[in-house]
Amino acid sequence: MRTIADALRWRALRHPDLPATWFQGRTRTFVELNESTTELAAGLVEAGIKPGDHVCVLDKNSDLYFELLVAVTKCGAIATPINWRLTPAEVAKVAGDAQPVLMVAGEEFAPAAAEAGFPAMSFAQLPRRPGAKDPHLDLENRVAWQLYTSGTTGLPKGAMLTNLNLTGLLGTLVFEVPELRQAGRGLVAMPLYHIGGCGWALAVMATGGCMVFTREVIPQELLQVIAEQRVETAFLVPAVLLFMTQLPDSQSADFSSLRNILYGASPITPVVLQKSIDTFKCRFTQVYGLTETTGAVTALQFEEHKGERLLSCGRASFGCDMAIFDPEDKEVPRGELGEIVYRGPGMMAGYWNRPDDTAAVIRDGWFHTGDAGTMDADGFIYIKDRIKDMIVSGGENIYPAELEAVLAGHPEVADVAVIGVPDERWGETVKAVVVRKPGTTLTENDLIEWSRDLLAGFKRPRSVDFVESIPRNPSGKIMKRQLREPYWAGATRQVN
Repeated sequence: MRTIADALRWRALRHPDLPATWFQGRTRTFVELNESTTELAAGLVEAGIKPGDHVCVLDKNSDLYFELLVAVTKCGAIATPINWRLTPAEVAKVAGDAQPVLMVAGEEFAPAAAEAGFPAMSFAQLPRRPGAKDPHLDLENRVAWQLYTSGTTGLPKGAMLTNLNLTGLLGTLVFEVPELRQAGRGLVAMPLYHIGGCGWALAVMATGGCMVFTREVIPQELLQVIAEQRVETAFLVPAVLLFMTQLPDSQSADFSSLRNILYGASPITPVVLQKSIDTFKCRFTQVYGLTETTGAVTALQFEEHKGERLLSCGRASFGCDMAIFDPEDKEVPRGELGEIVYRGPGMMAGYWNRPDDTAAVIRDGWFHTGDAGTMDADGFIYIKDRIKDMIVSGGENIYPAELEAVLAGHPEVADVAVIGVPDERWGETVKAVVVRKPGTTLTENDLIEWSRDLLAGFKRPRSVDFVESIPRNPSGKIMKRQLREPYWAGATRQVN
């Protein structure tokens, strides 16, 4: 298998009648999904879509969304999902970087796309050629999907993932998650704009399972879908597991079909993990990875969830090399703190149109994650802090520099720093530390409300502290560690 479309082609040939997708009562088999993606790909080619073109998608999850992701790769173009939670201004920033030849949006998001300056085509309007031949323009080294992740500059960066990157992810998950199986059923609840959504969906499809899509993450709905659709595997973030286990229905629902729940994107507390195990009564596997590594590169198996290793994100997965480097890019002795680095088939081709940013994170064949951690004698990795100051709230990556640039625009803000503080529900939430301009009376609520139209809901500060000054080093860089210390006092690590 050289491309992600090859996985679908093979399944359609060998297991045509097995269900490939389920969404809101609609089921399609592998042969039906293969034919529909071919008809759509051929229609896109006829409409002028060429290899290397970007096709942006702005919508919540559906079987049609995933169909488009595969069809775009069949014609050699680059599927470029956009976070539907972004404001129109933020959508404009991402789409403006990708410069798509086509924007596709669900009905709910067409106005946002238009306001961003990119009028969109609906899924129903997409061109199709019934009975057409598969264009077969997907190549193993060709970029298939471009997923956006922000950086410390606050500017969005498109991580270019090739077909080989994505098929490498499949190899990793097959070895780590034997519960993924032909004719199984995997829940795809995490958003398809995120590697935890689209990458997981791809793994379920490639192993011959049915992708059970939910439009978005609504805990009560997830409980019902798992029980009614006899879901066997799922990928969920800790915050979602927490919300699900807090529902009264979770104690009486039928979860007998569940075999393994993967979790990741942010650390989990032992309390939430144990409650989840008690509730769902299945195996749990923790995975760690980034968009730039095409998702999971480590795994902590269920049997390894004990003692100190409850704080570990596991060991390197099949085909993945993991190490801990010092600032001079030399490997440190086991147990010493350094930066977590990765080498393997999932390493992205680079950031779209950002050679300097690419060179900064990929050095001598190793991807530098920006996460600080240690590795013990048995190869288990422990994340201790984030070198890049990224905040993870409910599985969403939030980058302080972007928020600081927006909040600094308030007329009564003299200086501002954004940090993540611990939160029992979300893992972390955004706190703004603000210096008011002399003579002003800015309040916490004033600033939060002011940011409402400028920042997506998950990015907006949940709290604001006012201070006389913000600590900076001689070069002017905000001393984030010093700012965070009071809020993380007593914590064993600076992530939650």
